[in-house]
Amino acid sequence: HNMTSSPTTSAGAHRVFVYGTLKKGLYNHRLLSKAKFVADARTREKSFALLLAKAGYPYLIRTTDDPRSVPGELYECNDDTLAALDVLEEISTGMYSREILEVEVANGATPTALSAYFYLAGARDDLNVLPRIDAYTKELHDEVYLPKDQRGAGAYGSLP
Repeated sequence: HNMTSSPTTSAGAHRVFVYGTLKKGLYNHRLLSKAKFVADARTREKSFALLLAKAGYPYLIRTTDDPRSVPGELYECNDDTLAALDVLEEISTGMYSREILEVEVANGATPTALSAYFYLAGARDDLNVLPRIDAYTKELHDEVYLPKDQRGAGAYGSLP
């Protein structure tokens, strides 16, 4: 296995690994309405931490402090969908960056490794105080997620 495999298939579809609100049944999944679900997957590397931001979405970072493999879903999407995901993840502001990683897809006894795009969180001041989670589940999402349009200035007890 080498990392030179492309996240874009020979047919021009982009493989994207999602671990948060883009998963099935969650708030932003509608952006993947034209995408093809490939499989449940997880990161091949155990080098990540999944943090829970105050607005209730997960924040994926690389870490050396108790690093883990992160579970999620693998999709194939077209250029337009990839561009829409870039906007959602605020690539232009540096909130996230779109990177490439290898994911493992359960395939009987031998997992298949595939290269895919994913969104890695940018630097933030509060990373060391955010709680860590093992996976971003529907139960957690339904309990804590706050859509962007509901996050206003007063969302966290700051001044109106």
